[in-house]
Order: sequence, then C-alpha cells, then structure tokens
Amino acid sequence: MTQTRIHFVDTLHLLKRWIFALLLTGLISACDSGKTSCSVAQECVVQESSDGGGEAGDISAGGSENDDSTGNDSDSDTDTESGAGDNSDSDSADNTAVPVATGLSLLHRNGQTFITWNEPASNLGYNVYRSGSPITTENISSATLLTSRWGPLDSDTSLNRNAVTDVPPYFIIEDLGAPLSDNTGLFVHTVENSGTAYYAVTTLQGISENTTVIANQNTNVVQESQATPKPVLTLSVNAGKGRLYTQYMDYQQWNPTLNGYAFNYFVALPYNYNSAQSYPLQVELHAHGYFPTLLQEVRYQWQVIQLRPLDPGALSNTVHTWWYGHARDHDYKRDGDIPSQGAIENFTEQRVMKSIQEVVANPDFNINTSLTHAYGASMGASGSVSLGLRYPSVFTGIYASEPMMNYKTSPLFTNEFAKLFGAVDRNLPIVNRGLYSEGIRRYGEGGSQPTGVWDWMNHHEQVKRRRADDFSFLMIDFGKADTIIDWQTQGRPTFAALSDARVAYTATAREGIAHTWRGFDAVNENLFRFEVPGWQYRIDLSYPGLHNASGSGRIDPPSSGDDEYQTTLEWSTPHYAFGESIVDEPGQYAITLRSLSSAQTVDVTPRNTQLFDPPAGTVCSWSASQVGNGQVVKTGSVAVDSSGLVTAVQVPVDTGSGTRLNVSCQ
Repeated sequence: MTQTRIHFVDTLHLLKRWIFALLLTGLISACDSGKTSCSVAQECVVQESSDGGGEAGDISAGGSENDDSTGNDSDSDTDTESGAGDNSDSDSADNTAVPVATGLSLLHRNGQTFITWNEPASNLGYNVYRSGSPITTENISSATLLTSRWGPLDSDTSLNRNAVTDVPPYFIIEDLGAPLSDNTGLFVHTVENSGTAYYAVTTLQGISENTTVIANQNTNVVQESQATPKPVLTLSVNAGKGRLYTQYMDYQQWNPTLNGYAFNYFVALPYNYNSAQSYPLQVELHAHGYFPTLLQEVRYQWQVIQLRPLDPGALSNTVHTWWYGHARDHDYKRDGDIPSQGAIENFTEQRVMKSIQEVVANPDFNINTSLTHAYGASMGASGSVSLGLRYPSVFTGIYASEPMMNYKTSPLFTNEFAKLFGAVDRNLPIVNRGLYSEGIRRYGEGGSQPTGVWDWMNHHEQVKRRRADDFSFLMIDFGKADTIIDWQTQGRPTFAALSDARVAYTATAREGIAHTWRGFDAVNENLFRFEVPGWQYRIDLSYPGLHNASGSGRIDPPSSGDDEYQTTLEWSTPHYAFGESIVDEPGQYAITLRSLSSAQTVDVTPRNTQLFDPPAGTVCSWSASQVGNGQVVKTGSVAVDSSGLVTAVQVPVDTGSGTRLNVSCQ
C-alpha cells in the first residue's frame, strides 16, 4: 500500500492546478447554496470558538557549492497539502459517503499535543478540531478548526518529506519510539493554555467534509499544560554521542506550505565526552545541496558539542531558505512560487535559535553558553554571517568560507531568492521573531526602523546602517576567482563596508581561488581556535575592531594578488595571556596589542564592550605605550561618534611584548 499511495499522491500533484480550479468552482457553488463546510480554502466553515486555537552536505575540505540554482517546484508536496483526491463525490449532498477517520489517539508532552488517527483511504483530506468541551457531530461547528488557515491536511502527514540520509522517512513522536505507519495521520498542536481539551478529526473528499464524530473512538480528551516544547529524540548511536532530534514548530504561528513545520537537527558529542565538564557549543550550517549526517561523535576529536541543523533543499523537492526564512502569509502550494505581498519572516532563524535553546536545556549535555560560535561554507557561511550580525548575544564569533553578502546582487541565485523573498522591486517587509531576537525586532514590520527584505539581506549596507549595534567577531575568507558566490558583487565590496561600520573582523581574499572550502584561513588560531582544545573566547569579553592596518590589504582590493586583513594582529585575553588583559570599565578601556609580522599602525575601536559605554559627543583621550619599556609612543583625543563608538586612529603596534592602548573618557 505504501508505494501505491505515494505514487498516487505524487502523480496527483502534477494535476493540482487544474484540479484546484475545478474545486474552486465547486467551492463557490457550495458556499452560495448555503453549505457550512467547504474544502480547500475553508471559507464557509464556522471556525473559531471562544476556546481559541492556540499559538502557535556536510562541509568537507575541498567541497564546493552546488551551482544548481533550480528553485522549488510549486507543485511539490509537503505535510500540509490539502486533500484533493477523487472529486467524484464533490457534488453529492450526502457527505456521509466520505469514509470516517478512526483510531483517534492523543499524546501530550511538553506543551504540545500529538494527534494521530487511522487514515481510511489515500485520497482524503483531514481537518483537526479542538474544544474545551466534548465534540459531537451536532456541535463540531462551534469547535476551533486548527487547520483553518492553510486548509485541510493531506493523507501523508506521517511522511517526513525533509528526510535525508540517516533521517527516518516517517515521523517518530516519542523519544526513540517506532516510526508512524504510512496510513497514520499526524497533527501536532502547540497549546496556548493549560486545561482539558477535546479533539476530533474529520475527513474530506473533494469539497465534501464528513463531520461525523464517532463516540468513544479510543479517547478524544487530554489534559494539556502550557510549557516550552521539547524536541523528540529520534535516533541515538554510540551511547548517545550521535543523536537526531525532531522539533515541531507552532503550527498556528508558522507557514508550513514551503517546508512543513517539523524539522530535524543532529547533535554530536566529543569522543571522550565527560558530563562533569562543560563544552563550547558549535553550530555548523551546511552548504547548498549538502546535508548533515548522523555522526558517531564529533569529528577530528574537536572538544565541542556540535549542533547541525538542516535547511531542506532539492532532495526534499523544495528550495533552501539560506538560513533566514520565507514569506509569512503566502501559500506556496496554491499561489505559486513567488510571494507578491505580505511580510517575509525569519522562520529558519527562529528554529535554529530554538534548537540552540533546546540543546542548552537538555540535561544530557553540559554546555558553556558563553562559548557559542558558528561556522559554515557557502550557503552555510552566508547563514553564519547573518547569525553573527543579528545574534551577538549568543555567538561570540563566526567563521564563514565564501559567504553571500548582498543577496540582491547575486547573479546566480536571484531567481531562487525571489521564491523566498518576492521580487526585488517589491522589497517586502520583514518580521523578526523568536528567541534572542529582541535586538533586531525594530527592523521588522511595525518596528521603529522597518526594513525591506532585500535591504535586510544586503549586509554591506546593513552593517553601516546598524554600526551602533553589537556584532559577533567575524572571520571571513573569499576567493577572487569565485563565480558561484561571486567575488565582484559579494567579496570585493565587503572590506570597505566592514571598515566603515567599524566591525571587528579578520579576512582573506586569495587570487585564483574559486568556490571551495577555505579551511579557516582567516582565523587567528591563538584567539579563536576551532580545533583542539576548542573555542575559548567568551561572550562577555570585549574585542577590538581593527581597521586600516598598515600590514593589511586595501579596502577596495584588486582581483589579482592575495590580501589579508588583521590576520597578523592579536591581543591579550585571559585564555591567551601574553600581556595585561582587557580593561572594560565605565569611562576606561585598555588592551594589549601586538603584531606577528613587523610593527604596524592600525585604527582601534573597542567592540562588544560590557561596561565601557561613553555617551555620544564625549571627548576621550588615548595613549599607546610600548610594553617592554613603558614608553609612550603616541597620544590622541577623539570624540565619541553618533553611534557611540570610540576610535583611536593609527595606533602603533609593536612585535614581541606589544603595545598597551589606554582610552580614558571624561
């Protein structure tokens, strides 16, 4: 039955557009004739009661980006497809001819209720109702229709369409439980309030909905408690050092028509994991066309706990979201590929940040949350840069190997981005929600500084516009021969933008390097180590924004030659102490700098400061002293700029024991 059903549904989707047109004709006729239950858009169904419906590969050395920019097939199926099926009964007034769903079962865990049922046929759609009192055939119209916004569910809701290598093809809803069967329906409701809840599932065939509620079919009542949802542990290997989790997002607050609302992520522990010891959290974002796999343990003996989310793509018959999100209100299954109105919401960022919260909250893992960082190549690098610019309270730093920096100007991926964000000339507004998003909500729709999505995805402009904001420390590599995420529009303008915004960063741009994994080339290993012993730079420690170093490349680099930026400059920290550490106090800032090559001059802007925060317009004095003999080699004064930044210009930095920079603001 499994193969027959899947093949039938896939074939049916090829005919969806003209079937939908026929259904729409029948829908209008049904509503005009006074029917109270309609399929597809549910425009005639009595929806909400006072009860309420609730709120909602793998990166490897030498791996290159898949340059196939083929986008999402709008006719592809996800787990929220409306049941179209056989329309032969659509004109029949006797909707009891539609088979009834049986075997209703409810499982409540951690603020979510998992509703399952037996599917009587493969060509049906399903509606899910909820109420605070028993639901009967006679009063079902007063219950809350949880599936009202996006229409009936399809007959394959137990099928995980985002399953890739090592991910079971059918959902598992209990920790290390058995996969659901092919003929089991699934809906997950995130509850809004605690209390008793009753559920019912109805069937639809064409526009006919059978609202018969079978009395005492197993149980349709459950005690619900509002709580933070937890993911389902789907797989575990090597005594738990390799794991797969599935998280179910809040359906009522989600747009599931692109990639569903259930997502997978992998977690890996070190080979010698010791639960008495805390570890850095490393978030690895995969590249375009690549997917993470279930690891036995963290690779290369890295001493981190590794989180590896999944951004579904062509293997799931969809389009990557490039780690940001997609349209909030556009129905990708009925209204075509490209949204033309409404807002673009950071759905993917929301679930990635939620997965971080879930891993940190898991008692099986001992994570030092002050040591969180992210990295990736290509699309994964692009997502890492975005996370670093938007969530500096979570990520101390990020590494990005050849990232997208201005999505609007990418010649290869513009059409793919339009399926997520709409046409460039529309520049639809954004909505930023979810954990840790407080600092960027004002840039969304209704905020104090609303932003269009194509502007938001232009990091060259946003870092300058947002220069007063904190950012994570950025480490970025570019190849000057890169034509996938092309050098001319993405890499070359980056250095001037980061310098203007006084962003703390290191970078390289190499001649003759095409689109390939760059192997942490731009990373200062003494300060930001990805390998053993692992990341040690704390989130509560300041770092300097270094710019215009005499030993660095031009901010408008040519396409020939190799250029490096701040890679031969370093500073003393508690975990890398070659001199006095950073002083970060009200009105006072000090840092010990040194050059790894010859003596240099560099502009220095304190960043990620904890207590040093002088008001704009304040006049600050600074002095640079040689550490070896205490001799003052340069002094200066500077006013705090309108962004609240203080920059000491052309500070001499020695080799050896280095230079101590002191800044004092009255």
